[in-house]
Amino acid sequence: MNNTGKKYGGRTKGTPNKVTTEVKNKLVELIDGTISELSTANLNIANKIKLLEIALNYCIPKLSHSYKETNNEQKSFRVEYVGSVGENIQKND
Repeated sequence: MNNTGKKYGGRTKGTPNKVTTEVKNKLVELIDGTISELSTANLNIANKIKLLEIALNYCIPKLSHSYKETNNEQKSFRVEYVGSVGENIQKND
C-alpha cells in the first residue's frame, strides 16, 4: 500500500460537529431565557448604555482597521527667484 499523504476516515468536509452543535444550542437557550428575565426598569442610564454597547459587539460585525503608510522622509526643495535683468535684487550674503 502506497500512502501518498491522503487521509482516510473521520468526518467528511462540511459535516458539523455534534457536540459543538449541542453546546451552541444549549447556550442559545440559556441566553434567551436570561434575556427574557432581564428587566431594564432597574437599570440606570449608564448601565443601559453599557448593556447596549456589549450587545452590539455581538450583533454588528467589527470593522477592520485600515491605515495608510506614509513616507516620513523629509523632502527638500529649492526656490529660485527669476526676475528681469533690470531689477535690483538685494543679497544678504
